[in-house]
Amino acid sequence: MGIHKFLLSVIAIIIVLLVVTAWFYPVNDDFAVENPLWNGIRNISEVHEIQPLNSLSNLPAIATGATLVLIPYSEFTEEELGEVYRFVMDGGRLILADDYGYGNQVLEPMDIDTRFSGQVLIDPLIYHSNQYFPVISHFATDPLTVDTENLVLNHATGLINVPDDNIIASSSSFSFLDLNDNGERDDNEPAESLPVISRCELGDGEVILLSDPSLFINIMGQLQDNRCFIKNITAPGDSLYIDQSHLSLSELHYSKDLLRRALDAMKNPAVTAGLLAIALVLALIPIWHRKKKHAQSNP
Repeated sequence: MGIHKFLLSVIAIIIVLLVVTAWFYPVNDDFAVENPLWNGIRNISEVHEIQPLNSLSNLPAIATGATLVLIPYSEFTEEELGEVYRFVMDGGRLILADDYGYGNQVLEPMDIDTRFSGQVLIDPLIYHSNQYFPVISHFATDPLTVDTENLVLNHATGLINVPDDNIIASSSSFSFLDLNDNGERDDNEPAESLPVISRCELGDGEVILLSDPSLFINIMGQLQDNRCFIKNITAPGDSLYIDQSHLSLSELHYSKDLLRRALDAMKNPAVTAGLLAIALVLALIPIWHRKKKHAQSNP
């Protein structure tokens, strides 16, 4: 075997090993649909069929009967904000789950006055494991809260400027927003019940605001009635889309997505035929070279 063929074989083996490793190594990104670990959201697929989106331009043209979960940890372009606005106006349901991200940027062009406060919500009395895990037990009668008596949040924030009729869930009267992040209630931080989930209509659709995206991660789904809430986020038969394009995802996630799209493309008969034709040509090239050399050496 020539040195060139040996090097090509080594390179081919390395590429195959890298592809196999990337495919089978688990993604551990926060809120990633493929992540089976504590901080992923793959467990949602046990109760809903999830359609992850790597671009908001892939939102369905027909929004009625579709729910979009948006966890905004990166900024939006004007085009993306327009896609979300169009989706809701045409009858889609938007669940905007935010605490310290870019949720308010999404709300600005929608003419909705409610905002995410951006300060951590603390409850020193009604909590799960510590004061940063407030237990929510005050609910309005709503399809989202069916069979739900208690929700546990994780370093949540609060909602401000929420009309009373729009409040779906609120914290206990002992809770407060920690404005200076010192973990204690100061004189300018009054203890009061604060909205953490709200709903408002917009066009033919609706916008649901959730002040803690951690409610969706795998480990939080095991606490109290969090799983019931997850079951209620879409009606039976509706489609559930989860945006992945505004999360802080690793290169491994994008590599796996590229491989997945490549495999999907190979299911297309035309693509398969093209790849077979290329493979056939590559296999015949050495034969052609040998025949050419033989013809040149035997004129």
